[in-house]
Amino acid sequence: MPTTAPSSPAAPSTDRGRRRREAVLDAAEQLFVERGFHGVSVDDLGAAAGISGPGLYRHFASKDALLMAVLDRIWDRLRPAVEQPATTDAEVVLETLLQAQLDLAFEQPAALVLLVRELKHLPDDYRALARRNHRRYVAAWAAAITVVRPEVSSAQAHALALAVHGLIDSATLRRQAMPAEMGPADHRALLERLSRELLTAAV
Repeated sequence: MPTTAPSSPAAPSTDRGRRRREAVLDAAEQLFVERGFHGVSVDDLGAAAGISGPGLYRHFASKDALLMAVLDRIWDRLRPAVEQPATTDAEVVLETLLQAQLDLAFEQPAALVLLVRELKHLPDDYRALARRNHRRYVAAWAAAITVVRPEVSSAQAHALALAVHGLIDSATLRRQAMPAEMGPADHRALLERLSRELLTAAV
């Protein structure tokens, strides 16, 4: 998962500034998904967010920094479950991680598309940070799995964690291929059930 984008202006100190920054991030996320990172201009981003193109630079140092900030919101959503779990009960921690992954998939699916498709366009140091955070995230899952299932090795726990992530992420990225009669709630319930089956599968 990504981490804080470097070289961006300080976070806005007023509610209005924070709302404007979030509006820019929302607009950028949508446009980057629709047109690709290189298919969107600064003027396009400004128009979608309701500000002038150059006005973006009051919030982000560059278009690269804006994409990094969009991707950072993935880690911002997952970070609490990894860094500040509310309990030491491994079963509860694992459940919290699963729900956080599902929340991300169903509440911020566009960000997952960008993470898969656009991360390669960003600087090497940012991609390295993203890989490190992803390893931390998978390690948190694996640690909880090995406590809940002491018969499972660390390597097997990592494989189970990645299998669950792959299931949820791939199904989210292919959401449009799902039958129309399966709404988001049913889709989420199915993925949750399949994830639990994976986590308890024989290895």
